[in-house]
Formats: sequence, structure tokens, C-alpha cells
Amino acid sequence: MEILNKIFPGGKPKDNTINCEDKYLQEAQEAVEIVNNGVENGSFSEMIEQLDKLPSVSANRDKYVFKNHRSVLSIVAMVVCALLTISCLRYIPICIGTIVYSGKYRMFAGIGIIISLFVIVINIFVIVKEVYQIQFSNRYDIYVKDLRFKNIEIVDDLAVYAKVKSETVIKDLNKAMRMKLIPQGHFGRDNLIFIVSDEVYGKYKEKQAIYDRYYKKQVEERLRMKERTKEIQSIMDQGQGYIDKIHESNNIIKDKTISQKLDRMESVVSTIFHEVDINPQNADKLGMFMNYYLPTTEKLLETYIEIDEKQVKGTSLEKTKKDIDDAIDKIIDSFEGLLDKFYQQKELDIATDISAMEILMKQDGLIE
Repeated sequence: MEILNKIFPGGKPKDNTINCEDKYLQEAQEAVEIVNNGVENGSFSEMIEQLDKLPSVSANRDKYVFKNHRSVLSIVAMVVCALLTISCLRYIPICIGTIVYSGKYRMFAGIGIIISLFVIVINIFVIVKEVYQIQFSNRYDIYVKDLRFKNIEIVDDLAVYAKVKSETVIKDLNKAMRMKLIPQGHFGRDNLIFIVSDEVYGKYKEKQAIYDRYYKKQVEERLRMKERTKEIQSIMDQGQGYIDKIHESNNIIKDKTISQKLDRMESVVSTIFHEVDINPQNADKLGMFMNYYLPTTEKLLETYIEIDEKQVKGTSLEKTKKDIDDAIDKIIDSFEGLLDKFYQQKELDIATDISAMEILMKQDGLIE
């Protein structure tokens, strides 16, 4: 923000985005009040109807970042190859016995051994390849959780989020582009940033020098702020506590449908706290957001577990569980939408910063 302060002493130029943050916090509070009232009054059906009116995810990221479904095919291929390998291993001793005890079929047995060994080598090659494919798929699933909300991401930030090396991220994203999982993907200069769409890449190319300088400063700032402050560490600890609570609730609740939703919820929460970790200046925004969101989610999960543990079957209780099930889905949709709005606001902030940097670079004679 130092760049903005030099150009606009009073801060950022005023525009129609100034109230965006207040708006999304207001929507978050509204969603929480709906859930709180629904849990306290037991009116879960009414709660679902009210949540339906809240904003859902506005960005259809499927047209830019697709999920990978190769893992199932890889597992099937590995099982088939393993069975073929076992069959060949059982066939080889028979061929050896034929060579020893039969002169008539000795040549056929020898050919059988050679073919079996060849098949075994091919199968081992395929199995190793599919193991690497599964490992890639697991890492890519993590990338999708982050990229589905963003148009541009710093490669180092994505590496921190996925807990892998930057070189691995670059290699994986290149593979994803070849596999058409991110068909419009592009890397910036020196693989510093990754862009998910042709449209945004076009904007990047128009002012490449300015974008490169801006994101280079961002990376340098990350290095300077590598050590967490006590405030940020406290927020991260609080966030991890909520993430653990969601995970524990997922272990307690046996319903597979609910479990999948809680996996999705845990992913969203982890993404939010990752954003706080790499951008501490957003702690106030996301901290308020999480203070609204997480305690309410925890209350809803506790209510579901309490009903579930009673183990008393009845039309009323089953309907309540079904309503909570639907409500969890609506809550996740609503807050994914709010998270998407946050990233839209962040991209507006970045655009403003880049415009300010462009003015500075013109003043310094670095660009025409």
C-alpha cells in the first residue's frame, strides 16, 4: 500500500467498490443470524428457505479449472496390471519345469518365459506410471481448491498451500495444461505467477512489465514477513482449532453425504486461513468473517451430532436431520459465494495497486 500512499495521500481513490467489504460482511452476518435463529428455534425448514435467498457462488470456475477424475482409472489400471503380473509369475515356474523335464516343448517354454518377463516389465512400468499419476491427482486436487476462486495466483503461495516445492507446482500445472484440466492456463515471466484464463492473460500481456514488478514486490514482501507475528499466529491457531472441530465432527458423523459436505467445508475454511497466512493485512477482514462463520457452523454441527447420538428413530427427528443436512449445503454455498466475493474485491485492490504502480513507473521514466 506504500505505492498508493505516495500517489493518493488519503489512501485509495474513492470508487463504487469502497463499500464492497462492508457488504460482504453484512451478508455473512445475515447468514449467521439465519442459522442461529434456525438452530435455537428448531425451524430448520424455514432456515433453508431463507438461506436460499442469500448469494451463492457467482463464478463458474469450471470453464477455467476442471477437476481431475483420472485417479479411478489409474487404480483400475494398477489392479489389472497387478493381476497380469501375478499370472505371469505363476506361469514362469511352469515354463521352467517344462524346459527341465520336456525336450519336445522346451523351445515353446523358453518363448513363454521371455513373453512373461516382457509382460511383467511392461506392467511394472504401467504401475509406476499410474502411482505417479495418483500422486499428481492428489496434489492437483489441492491446487483446484485454491485456483477455483482466483484469476491469478503467485506460484510460491500455491506451493505453500499445497505444502510442496515451487518446482513441483510448476511441473504439475504444466501437466494440467497438457491434460486440458486448465485449458487456458498461462505462466507469467520466470514462472512467478499462474493465470487461469486467456482473458486475464491478455490483460497481463498488455502491461506485463507493471504486473511483473508488482508481483515481484509481493514475493519480496512475503519473504520479509516470513515469520508470523503473535497476532497472526493467534488467528492461525484459532482457525486450526475450528478446522480440527469440523474434522472431528466429520469423524463422528457416519452419514457419507454429510461427510462429503464437511470435507468441502473444511477445504473452504483452510483456504481462508491460508489467505490470512500469506496476506496478514487481510487478517481483520477474514478474522471478522470467520468469527461470524465458524462459531455458527460449530453450533449447527453440534446440534446434528446431538440428534444423531440419541439414536431414536422418528419422523420428526429424521426430518430435522434432513433439514440440517440441506442447511449445511446451503451454508457452504453461501460462504463459498462470499469467499468468491472477497477474492473479487482483492482483485479490484490489485488492479488499483497496479494502476498506481504504472503511474509511478511513468513518473520514473521506466515505461512510456
